[in-house]
Amino acid sequence: MYKNKEIINFLDTLYNEYNKLDYIVSDPIRFPHELSGNKEFIAFTASVFAYGNMKAIQKFLFSYFAYAGTEPSQLNCEANKDIYYRFQTSQDIALYSTLMQEIYAKYGSLGNLFKEAGAISISDVHKGIQLLRSYIKTMTNGLNFLIPMPGKSASKRLYMFLRWMVRNDDVDFGLWDHFDIKSLYMPADTHILRMATNLNIIGDNEKGSKAVKKVTDFFKSLSPEDPAKYDFALTRLGIMKGCQYRVSDVCNNCNHKKYCLFC
Repeated sequence: MYKNKEIINFLDTLYNEYNKLDYIVSDPIRFPHELSGNKEFIAFTASVFAYGNMKAIQKFLFSYFAYAGTEPSQLNCEANKDIYYRFQTSQDIALYSTLMQEIYAKYGSLGNLFKEAGAISISDVHKGIQLLRSYIKTMTNGLNFLIPMPGKSASKRLYMFLRWMVRNDDVDFGLWDHFDIKSLYMPADTHILRMATNLNIIGDNEKGSKAVKKVTDFFKSLSPEDPAKYDFALTRLGIMKGCQYRVSDVCNNCNHKKYCLFC
């Protein structure tokens, strides 16, 4: 059984190697970094559509921003039959753009909306989403999926967006100084859940909010001031290196093999 010091040393090594702009091309966070315009809006859009295959996600986002724009006040809110994505029709996309335009016209930023709602930590983040959803005039299935209320699900996309906005380093933006960084949850994607299962942090096939809480509690025990710190670096292992977070064929050529927690 590894001691916390050994785990932290391993995670810090990963953080120092992978938490760099060199690796953002493999992640939706590339869009607010690479595109000019309103960084918060670009980030929120990139996060809410971050489901499915990464290639498909990025293809859609490039198309969306090219068509709709990157400044909320100047968005093209007309439906375009060629701009759609999986569970969102072209009409859903147009409604989303209209919603963002209205929110930014009224509040100036999503950060201000969350503050107005009293959503300054994970425990009350639902208040921000609830206020945001109250401006959706036509709640379609596509919009409901795109901006769901946090609850029983893992809420990966929401917690990822919050990480981007609240943390501040080479990868994350730190645009929100009102939100409690210590309350952040670890965004539990496939890679983080696989890692947590293999380290016996969660049970086999355990998902949803309870799994996220267990994973976050583990990382909070290692980094109480910044529990989401290692998210980007850890997921690069799976996304870019093919790591299974256990012994596998890819271990043979891995430069982390000598001190890896997983093999």
